[in-house]
Amino acid sequence: MLLLWGLTVTGAYLLTEYLGHTLEHGHAAVLWTWAGMMTMPLVASLLLGHRANALVWVWAGATVLAMVENFGVHIIEAKPLMHFSYHTLWFLFGAAGFAYTAAVVDGSARKKLYAGATLLNLLGAALLLVAPNLLKGYQYVALALVQGVPMLLDVPLRRRHEQQAAQ
Repeated sequence: MLLLWGLTVTGAYLLTEYLGHTLEHGHAAVLWTWAGMMTMPLVASLLLGHRANALVWVWAGATVLAMVENFGVHIIEAKPLMHFSYHTLWFLFGAAGFAYTAAVVDGSARKKLYAGATLLNLLGAALLLVAPNLLKGYQYVALALVQGVPMLLDVPLRRRHEQQAAQ
């Protein structure tokens, strides 16, 4: 499950960056790309049902809420909220999610990984609040690095922790 989330998040952010550079008004394309990409881990989470832990449900719920907010801003064309919703919100979302993850995962290496991801996401959000154009053209690559990559790095850390716990 962790691998699927990591791959889809990384892929969705990289596709977002690509679409942002190739389409003049790509908001709808980006939103539908995210909806399609996030459907995979969300459906996988639903299929796990009661076997999924609380962490999976927190991330699934938060992802749905953030996407609904983005679609809402797009539909009502709330131009003053668009920059925050499409950019800063995703760093804040990542910071909150990774802070929660750092608090609940087992293993010190995993806790450190997610605490570091929390700090990097907070830094990204702060940069966008202070200088909205600072990461322009690279922000979704940055998001792929600070949100998707930590989940991918956690896959071997989780396996190692589970092996150590079994011994």
